[in-house]
Amino acid sequence: MKNSHIILTTLLILLLASPVLAAEDTRIKVQFQDLGISTQSIVVFDDIGDDVIHSNTSSTITLDINESSFYTIQLQPSHTNMEPKTMLDNFMDFIARNWLAVFLIFAILIAITKKRR
Repeated sequence: MKNSHIILTTLLILLLASPVLAAEDTRIKVQFQDLGISTQSIVVFDDIGDDVIHSNTSSTITLDINESSFYTIQLQPSHTNMEPKTMLDNFMDFIARNWLAVFLIFAILIAITKKRR
């Protein structure tokens, strides 16, 4: 009798505790660093179009399913600021490394333009 009482009490405690144990986490964490994306601004919109999160790709955002049934994530690339001299140096380095391909492209373009005349 005592064993059945202990088993019954244990089952009752487990049944009462099961809703607490079965509580579902409705939050989803999204980390953009794993995607290999450069640092960009992110705007997250909910299902009615309101912007709910402003962040960047270097942080982790948390979305809750109870707040919205779906989300739209908009990536906003940042502008790259480069000095004109650096841009010219990069272009000249590219030409020096790929001179044969650049020469062939120019030769093909000249041949096409002469054919059209």
